[in-house]
Amino acid sequence: KQWYQRRVAITAGVIDLDTGKDKSHILKAAQIKSVRNLFNKLVLVFGQLLEEVESDEKKYNSDWEKTLPDDLRFALRFERMILEDLKRRMSNMDVGALSEIKSYNEPPPIIATVIQVVMLMLSICSEEELQEWTKIKTHLNSELLKRLAQFDPLGKDVKVDIHKANDRLKGLTATEVKKGGSMPTYLLYQWIIDVISIIRVGEATR
Repeated sequence: KQWYQRRVAITAGVIDLDTGKDKSHILKAAQIKSVRNLFNKLVLVFGQLLEEVESDEKKYNSDWEKTLPDDLRFALRFERMILEDLKRRMSNMDVGALSEIKSYNEPPPIIATVIQVVMLMLSICSEEELQEWTKIKTHLNSELLKRLAQFDPLGKDVKVDIHKANDRLKGLTATEVKKGGSMPTYLLYQWIIDVISIIRVGEATR
């Protein structure tokens, strides 16, 4: 007698995205692409989780994951996937992409805020130096791009005060940055937000 194992599809969760009745809030093509990209990552992470449940064998992507409970481990994995995707997008940036920001004698407040937070999180500038744009813009170079690409939010020697970073952002939103900044500024803002999210997951285990 032959036995056949039948795989059953199970709904692990439902995501309902509601933009309301206001037609001005309907997602544009670029936004839909961004949401779809996030959903694809979410599906991938859920797939990895279900594989572990099915095989009853945990698979760790790093030593750091071994210290985390399952819910935080997969939350961290999702955030890291977003960060790596962002780093790939930022790899297309060169010094020329920063030239517009560097050319300002007095940058718009939104751009100044984002750059200040990046410098603070990477420990490039002290609190005092953050008040002087002439000093800050000397660091808008290839070395900055290299440090952004290599930065590991959970590295042993990394010390980022996310509370100070949030205080400087003052509730600044992605929409505001996209409208009042430039594309490099927008990518840097996204880097800030994702790094903060990853560090929060890390802090939850300490």
